[in-house]
Amino acid sequence: MSFRPKKFSVAVLGCLWLAGTCLLPSRAEAGPADAALRAAKLIPVLHNGRVKPLDSFARQTVKLITGGERWDKKGAVELVLGAAGNPEKAFDLRWIRIDYGELKTSLGLVSDKHFFSYNDLAEKRRPIEDLVRSAQKKRDADVRPTRLEQKGELLFSQLATLEALASGDLVTVIPSPAGDGWLSPYHVQPPMMPDFKAMLGLFNSGKFEAFEEAAQKWTALVLGVGRDISSSKLSLEVWYFNVRPAATLGVAVACHTAGILLRVLVLSRPPVSNMYESMIFMNWALILFASAFSLLRKNTPALVVGALVSGFVMLYGNLLPIDSSLEVLVPVLRSNYWLTIHVMTIVASYGAFGLAMGLGHRHLFCETFGKFSKKAAKESADLIYRVIQLGTILVGVGTVLGGVWANESWGRFWGWDPKETWALITFLVYLIVVHLRYAKKLSDFHLALSAVLGFLSVLMTWYGVNFVLGRGLHSYGSGAGGTNWIAYYLIFEAAFLGFILQRSLRGTK
Repeated sequence: MSFRPKKFSVAVLGCLWLAGTCLLPSRAEAGPADAALRAAKLIPVLHNGRVKPLDSFARQTVKLITGGERWDKKGAVELVLGAAGNPEKAFDLRWIRIDYGELKTSLGLVSDKHFFSYNDLAEKRRPIEDLVRSAQKKRDADVRPTRLEQKGELLFSQLATLEALASGDLVTVIPSPAGDGWLSPYHVQPPMMPDFKAMLGLFNSGKFEAFEEAAQKWTALVLGVGRDISSSKLSLEVWYFNVRPAATLGVAVACHTAGILLRVLVLSRPPVSNMYESMIFMNWALILFASAFSLLRKNTPALVVGALVSGFVMLYGNLLPIDSSLEVLVPVLRSNYWLTIHVMTIVASYGAFGLAMGLGHRHLFCETFGKFSKKAAKESADLIYRVIQLGTILVGVGTVLGGVWANESWGRFWGWDPKETWALITFLVYLIVVHLRYAKKLSDFHLALSAVLGFLSVLMTWYGVNFVLGRGLHSYGSGAGGTNWIAYYLIFEAAFLGFILQRSLRGTK
């Protein structure tokens, strides 16, 4: 195939546009304090051994206390400024989240409430500490604490965090001249720094313009005094936490869904009659599965990986020389019933296998470079296994349904047509993976490796039969060209897996 720069540039520009929209910052907090809050977010804080913007510190602190980054329609920064500036009010706020019923019962709290104030829990301090001590004894003996004890530890951390915030112990915003730690303005008042507590008072009294000016001045002074503090890194971190790629992804999925529905309405048939339509439907199924697994298993990487793989599928859909026109189907395909239950099931399985392939790449990379804890590695492998199970069920059911359709159309259930044969091979490849994993004969690393290699059988079934073999009773969907782009993918896979395996073998020596 000759290189088509116009088509390639359109695809690349589309990806850049999508990336750009994903990285747009979310809408700032509503209300007259917008500018004041933006200035406050950039105030440097030393927290957990790292200098970070107040925005990051506030998000982490408020999430521990309330279970989320917002509470009572207020953002994290606003809540932290209020708590640090008015400790008595902070102790009265019912913003400590407790969801575990057994813990509430053991402490004598109202069972149908989820939020409590520090003052509500002050008299319960003794039983909470008893739970913490009991949990620590078990940990020292290498025994897992009960769920009640773990929830008691969490509640103790919430109370301690709120105490440290209100007392100013957490508000370490003054760089030490000696460079050996940061100080709290609640405990010292360096002559070269303004009164930090008075600055918080400006915000809490509604003097937002004065607070904005004071916050900007404070930040500039800290940047001038502190060592190794990067203004650009602080701004970058604030920007990072204010992007909303998931929201943009939701809009993209909605547009993708609308495009498929329009195609269905125009043609009065399912959108899976040719290679182009199967790619856009496979991509839609992939991101749908990624979203479902992300929500059900509370696993963000599933959605992130799904979005990345989805982007590459759409890019390939633009690069491959496949027909995207709206044409009448050949007679053998004119069955909306079988197109719906057979072809859509098979193509949906490709979406599941594509997601598993992407998750496999992530797992191999993270495990090779030591980015996984044991828990994270187990969760990743379990997710890959579940996605592969889903794909195997779909391709198995779809293959059987294809045989039933073949019996109606051609008078035989199975004929070893190239498409039928490779569909069976794909099913068997993944069925072997499922059985080996179930029998505990496949490690997490090799499961991820199987997810990547297994997709090659999908590629042959999906693309190779039509574009490489180009024969058989399913050749009505065939095409020509585009093999160079598939070759690029195969070269990438060979290089990636070779690198991973080489690193893995080196690590075992």
